[in-house]
Amino acid sequence: MSSANHENSSDTNDLIQNWTLKKALDTIPKTVTSASSSPLAFLHIIERLKTTPREGWKRFDIKHGESIADHMYRMGIITMLCPHDIGVNRDRCVKMALVHDMAEALVGDLTPPDNIPKEEKFRRELESMKYITEELLTPYSPTIAQEFLELWEEYETGTSKESVFVKDVDRFELVCQTIEYEKKYNAQKDLQEFLHVRKGIKNDFVIKWVEDALKERAAYWESMGKESKITS
Repeated sequence: MSSANHENSSDTNDLIQNWTLKKALDTIPKTVTSASSSPLAFLHIIERLKTTPREGWKRFDIKHGESIADHMYRMGIITMLCPHDIGVNRDRCVKMALVHDMAEALVGDLTPPDNIPKEEKFRRELESMKYITEELLTPYSPTIAQEFLELWEEYETGTSKESVFVKDVDRFELVCQTIEYEKKYNAQKDLQEFLHVRKGIKNDFVIKWVEDALKERAAYWESMGKESKITS
């Protein structure tokens, strides 16, 4: 690792372990003008969702891995595939999918190896969402700001039918991405550790989607003359 890369890695680790909202904001170029009539400052913040990679893939040396926004976009599309007869508000689910990881624009994509307690992760994300909604969106539209925060809190609480479904979609999207990266690397990378998330899925039709995906995965590994039995 070059000295520059080592320094960047050290700075990133310091921000993860000693995160404050101010430190996170200091890494983002400031807006030169203030215009409460437009959501420009908000859009500059969430641009980071397009450029911040999902961290879990880095441990497996996945090149040009998906960003947080990549993940949320496909989640939004998947929620649109929701059957009409399961009794959830599909439009609300689409919105929730697009908002649920918004705090990661400032907090980053924390993963288990970061050793950040669940309660601390929630605290950071709540503080970030309050900043995004109260400081950046409220001057533009208090109604929209409140909706964004309520959607995020509903997802985090995870008790409504809509939030349960969107959490299922979150897990299913990860299963799909896992299989796609295994194919991208011609079965040279066994990423089955990510497939454990399937166990948390609640809706029967999403469970069926996962079963279909895992059948596809098994057939692919067999076609490559290899075997990858899911052990967890």
